[in-house]
Amino acid sequence: MVVIILTVLLTFAVPSMYRSYLEKAGTKTALEIQNIQDAARSYYLQKGMGWPSSINTSPNDLESTGYLPQGWNGQNPFSNSYVVSSTTSLFTVSTNVNDGAQNIVASKLPLSNVSGTTVTSTIGVPGGPTAPPVFVVTGVTGDGSTIPLPTGYTDSQCQWLVASERAETYDSSGKGGCESDQYITATITNRVVSANTQGDCRRPYVSNTVNYIGICMNS
Repeated sequence: MVVIILTVLLTFAVPSMYRSYLEKAGTKTALEIQNIQDAARSYYLQKGMGWPSSINTSPNDLESTGYLPQGWNGQNPFSNSYVVSSTTSLFTVSTNVNDGAQNIVASKLPLSNVSGTTVTSTIGVPGGPTAPPVFVVTGVTGDGSTIPLPTGYTDSQCQWLVASERAETYDSSGKGGCESDQYITATITNRVVSANTQGDCRRPYVSNTVNYIGICMNS
């Protein structure tokens, strides 16, 4: 009996604990990316040498030049490295995170996009245009949920698309003349998702999940 009770408790507790871990680690990742970007801006303005070449690989890195603490390993809370790159006008930081944390990180970084589990954030030349580039965010959510609006954007700046993540099949052929037809609806209104599977023969409404993609632009 004790084992059964513990199993039930763990069934509910473990997902909640892991989600809390993703929230905390994702928030810290976003903060560290912002710190790297702030250090890169200072480097650009004070050194007059363009963007830094790396976080901790000399020369022209952020650590040895004093813009970030020396000895920092340059890794996020998920133990993955931050990678920096640049063009003449842009400085980019990217890193991999655990699945489920990518949108947590991206939502706290206006100049960012998500590809798989990789989050990328880009800034421009200090004093130059501050309008963010296209922001793309993807994820999976359920029926009745509201997709969070990325930080720094309004609803009018974003377009959303949803598509059913999974289909439920069943066979009602031969039962009172019923067919085995079914259809899946997946819609979004004001970022509120409706996703369900319905069928003939008075089959009950069944909640479903969807993949979503949001494309936001500063306009």
